[in-house]
Amino acid sequence: MSEFTKIKDVSLMYAITARTLRYYEDIGLLTSTRTEGYAHRMYDEAAITRLKQILILRKLNINVKDIKRIFKASDSEVVLEVLGKKAEDIDDEVALLHELKSIVLEFINQIKQSDFHNETQVKQLYEKAKEIETQLATSYYAGNPSRTCEQLLGQTDSPGQASGQPAEQSASSNTDRLLEVTEKLEDKRLTPPIPIKTYKQTVGPMRFIGKKYESGSVAWSNWSSDWDIDSEQWLPKRLGIDPKALYEDGDSLIGLMSHRDGFEYWLGYFVPPNTPVPEGFEHEDFPKSEYKDIATCWLYGHSDEIFAIEPVAYDRLLEEGFDLEDPCIWWFERYHPIRSDEDKKGNIIIDICFLAK
Repeated sequence: MSEFTKIKDVSLMYAITARTLRYYEDIGLLTSTRTEGYAHRMYDEAAITRLKQILILRKLNINVKDIKRIFKASDSEVVLEVLGKKAEDIDDEVALLHELKSIVLEFINQIKQSDFHNETQVKQLYEKAKEIETQLATSYYAGNPSRTCEQLLGQTDSPGQASGQPAEQSASSNTDRLLEVTEKLEDKRLTPPIPIKTYKQTVGPMRFIGKKYESGSVAWSNWSSDWDIDSEQWLPKRLGIDPKALYEDGDSLIGLMSHRDGFEYWLGYFVPPNTPVPEGFEHEDFPKSEYKDIATCWLYGHSDEIFAIEPVAYDRLLEEGFDLEDPCIWWFERYHPIRSDEDKKGNIIIDICFLAK
């Protein structure tokens, strides 16, 4: 390997997108070099080594927050703690999988009691299985455990039930166990942030008014003192503007980003075009190209993990056929006041938005 490696070559060598490499830099996990006379990012041997370490930890499903902790630590204590917790999580999942297997085997034993000798009856079994699947997704979650799997299969007795236990009670118990186990497995396997919704909004010309920072972390550390405000809605109120009049989600505080000349992170609001810019603020006018709409991907995840994860959203939108502008130019995080409230697991939804045709 040469002394410096181009970002394109690193992307190809390690099967990682350039957007993800930039993201790792933006959050301080990785460092690139700009050589004289060459505008693109270059990575030296130390950066390549660090990237390999990051990729190994991500393969182990270690989250970005813990990776940052590992690299900041001066000894092995943090990495041992993180890996130990991961081993415990794996043990928990293995135990849940064993329980799930036992539930499935009980259902298999119940189904085997039905006598299917010809193609018509096999088709009926398939249809009954699909009916069970529908019931598990609807009736049971709706608090209606009385319709048991035996009833769905046309059975009145449960071969797998415990001695003296009614068939209906046994099936209901099995189904309750199934729902409980699968819910726990989902929690274990869910690795936020994950995309949960995509859509496109048609908007007119807009002006963005805000302040520019060198990173998102700097912006959020300083914005309240820089803006001298008591609420996020301070700027629209000062301008006498109803942001929702511009478009449906216009009341969202915006983290606007660009890679047009190094990394830029703006914090502010979209407002109607030609809105006067208050002293101490800057502005950008949109659209800047033929990409005039907004393609949005909702990401769901913990508040410590979800910010600036634009590669996840960008890739999902491309997979679903959206025609997007290069995200190195402009994209933004939209902190909608409703979706930014944490749920009982400490997760939120954030809108990651790109300019689109």
